[in-house]
Amino acid sequence: MWPQVYFNWLKNSSPTGEVEIYPELSDSYETNLPNVFVIGDLTGVPLLKMATESGVQVWNHIPNFKNDRYDVVIIGSGPSGVSCALEAKRLGKKYIVLESNLPFQTIQSYPNGKPIFAEPSDFVGSSAIKIVDTTKEGLLKDLNQFLKQNPIQIETNQRVVRIQKDQIGYTLETESGSKYQTNSVVIAMGKSGDPKKLGIKGEMGSNVLYRLIDPKDTKDQSVVIVGGGDTALESAIMCSEYAKEITLIHRGNEFNKAKSENVKKILALATQGKIKILYNATLTEINQTNVFAKVKESALKIKSDLVYILIGNLPPLHFFQKIGVKLQNQKNFLDWLGFSSLMSFAFTAYFGKASFYGPFWFSAVASTFAVYSVLSLILYVTISLTKNKQKFDKWKMFKVTYFLFAFLYFLSVYFLATYQQFQLFGKFPSFHYTLLYSLTILIFGIRRMMVRKTQYILYQTLSLIGIQIFFLFLLPELILPMLGDLGYLGGPEGFMRREIFPSDAYWKAYGFILAWPLSIGVLYDGGITTFWLFYGLSFSFVLIPLLVYHYGKGVYCGWICSCGGLAETLGDEHRQKMPHSTTAYRWEHTGQYILLLAFLLTFLKLLSVYGKSLFPFLTLGEMIADSIKLYYDIFVDIGLAGVVGVGCYFLYSGRVWCRMFCPLASLMHIYARFSKFRIFSEKKKCISCNICTKNCHQGIDVMGYASRGIPMDSVQCVRCSACVSLCPTDVLSFGKLNGNQITFDLLDAKTRK
Repeated sequence: MWPQVYFNWLKNSSPTGEVEIYPELSDSYETNLPNVFVIGDLTGVPLLKMATESGVQVWNHIPNFKNDRYDVVIIGSGPSGVSCALEAKRLGKKYIVLESNLPFQTIQSYPNGKPIFAEPSDFVGSSAIKIVDTTKEGLLKDLNQFLKQNPIQIETNQRVVRIQKDQIGYTLETESGSKYQTNSVVIAMGKSGDPKKLGIKGEMGSNVLYRLIDPKDTKDQSVVIVGGGDTALESAIMCSEYAKEITLIHRGNEFNKAKSENVKKILALATQGKIKILYNATLTEINQTNVFAKVKESALKIKSDLVYILIGNLPPLHFFQKIGVKLQNQKNFLDWLGFSSLMSFAFTAYFGKASFYGPFWFSAVASTFAVYSVLSLILYVTISLTKNKQKFDKWKMFKVTYFLFAFLYFLSVYFLATYQQFQLFGKFPSFHYTLLYSLTILIFGIRRMMVRKTQYILYQTLSLIGIQIFFLFLLPELILPMLGDLGYLGGPEGFMRREIFPSDAYWKAYGFILAWPLSIGVLYDGGITTFWLFYGLSFSFVLIPLLVYHYGKGVYCGWICSCGGLAETLGDEHRQKMPHSTTAYRWEHTGQYILLLAFLLTFLKLLSVYGKSLFPFLTLGEMIADSIKLYYDIFVDIGLAGVVGVGCYFLYSGRVWCRMFCPLASLMHIYARFSKFRIFSEKKKCISCNICTKNCHQGIDVMGYASRGIPMDSVQCVRCSACVSLCPTDVLSFGKLNGNQITFDLLDAKTRK
C-alpha cells in the first residue's frame, strides 16, 4: 500500500493522456513513400493558417521531373490543398486536384455559426489564401469567392481509392475508375475521417448524430450532447437558442481542452438554467426517448429526442495503411530488425568494454551478440536497399555511414583486444567506447544546434558537448594519466594521488560529474577516501537539491548528465517515439526500487568500512554488499543504463533509461516535488494540437497541463525545451513559481538565435 501512496505523491496528479496517430513525416512533409507528401491537418497542427502555409512550403521539396505526367496530383480541396494548387499554378506546374466531394467540404460540415479563429494571430504566411477571424459562413464565403476569382484545375466527386507505385512515379485510381499518372502526390484530405464512437448499446439509433449541421434542427427538442471539447461546447451554445432543454455530458471534472471563451459562455448558460452540465459522467445506453448515464456511484435516466456524440474524429488511417504510408510509431519488420541489431551491438559494447575487468563470461556474451549484430546489420541494409522505400538525403547518408563506421570500429577494437591481445593506441575497448560516445554527442550536437535554432538549445547543447568531451573523456582518459606520468599530480602520498585518485584510479574523475547513485562508485567502490565521501555526499545531497529547487531536475539531466547528452543529441530526431501508453506510465517508477537498492548497498558498505574497526562483525555486511553489488553492476549499470538505454534509441527514443530506470533521476524526482521550476502556459492560446506531448521524450502529457492552463510541475521534466520551442502558438514558457508570483527565465527557450 505504502509504495502506491508514495508514487502518487511523486506523480502529483499529473495528466497521462495519449497522443494522436498521424502519418510519419520528414521535415519536408514527405512520407516513407518517395515523393508522396502530406500537408494540412494531418501534419498534426489543426490551424487553418498553418494548413494553407504547408500547401506553399511543400513545393520547396517536390522534385522537378521533365516528362508528360502530372508534376503532382493533389488529393483534397480544403484550404491546404487549394493553397498547394495555387502555388503550383503560380510556378507553372502541371497539376490536378482530386476531391471526393466538393471544395471545402469539411468546413461546409461545420455547425452553422461556428466561430473561426485565425491563430496564430501574429503569423503572416506566404499563401495566397488569407485566414481571418470570422464564422463558418464568413470563411466559406471568402474561400469560395477567392476560388472563383482564382480558378484551379480540379475534378470533384473523384474519391482516390488506390495509389500504385510504377516505374516512373505513381498511378492513382478513383472510385469511378479514372486513372492519373503523376511524378508526385500531395495528400491534403484533412483528418475528419470516421467519428469516434462510445461503443454502447443504442449508439446506431436514428436519433444519434455525430455532427451538428444546423442548430435549428433542435428546435423544441430535448437534446443530449456528449463531449467536452470546443465542438461539443460550441454546439451546445448554438443549440441553446432553439432546444427545449440541453444536457451536456462530460467525462471530466472541467473543460480543460476547450477555449476559454467557449468555457465562459457554457458556464454562463448553465448558470442561467439553459444548459445542464453533468461532470464526471459517462453515457451507458441510448434508446429512442432516453439516455442512461453513470455519474459517480449513481445512474441517471435523461429524456432525449436527439443525441449528439461530439468526441472527435478518427484520422483516415485505413487509407494510409492501404497505400503503404507508415504511421507514427508503427513498427514493421525492418524496425524490429534494426532494433535487435542495435540492441545486440549495445550488448557487445557494454559487456565487451567491461570484459577486461569483470567475470570471464562477459566476453562470451559480447562475442555472441557481436556475431548476431553483424548478421542482422547485413540483412537490414540488404532489405533497405532492395525495398528502396526511403529517399536518402545527404544527412541520412552521413548518418548511415557514421553508424557503420562506429559499429565496425568498436567491433574491430574489441575482437583485436580479446582474441589477438592487441590494444589499439595501447588503450582498452572502454577508452574507444568513450571516444565514440563523445564523438557522437559532438556530431549530433552540432546537427541539433543547426536544426533547432534557439539560444536555449545552443547553450544547452554546448554545455552537454563540453562536459562530455572534457570532463568525461579528455580529463580521465588522457589529461590526468599524462599529468600523473609527468609528476604534476604529486607523489603517491600527496593529496591528489592519495585522496582523489588513490592507486592512480583516474577513472574516479567521472565522479566529478556523474553523481551518486547514477555512478554508485562515487560513494561505494573500494578505496573510499575522505575527499570522495565529502564530495559525493555534498554533490548528491546538497548541490543537486539546491539546483533542482531553483531550476528543476533538468538542470542536471538536460545540461550536465552524459546520458542526457546522448539523448538530446543522438536521440533528438527520435523524441516522438517515447510511448505514452498506460503500460509506460506504470514503468515510470521502476527507478525508485533501484534507488532504494543503491541506498541500501551504499549504506551497508559505508557502515562496514567505517564501523568494522569497532564492530568486526560488520565485515560480513561488507561481503554481502559486495556480492550483491556485482549483480547490481551487471543488471543496472550494464544492462539497463547501457544495453537497454542505448539499444532503445531508434525504437523508443533516447530517454528510456532516464525516464524509467535511472536512480539519480529517481532521487531528483523527490527534490523536484519541492522545486520552484515550472513550465507555464497561456490556456487561451492552446489549440490542443498535442505537439508538445508528442515531442516530450520523457512521456509527459504537456498538453494536459497546457489545455488546463495550470503550471507544468511534472518531476519527469528535463528542460529539453522541445515542447516550448515547437509549440505553434507559443503557449509555453519556462519560469519559477515564488508564492503567487511568476518569474520567467532570462534565457527564453523560444528565442531564436
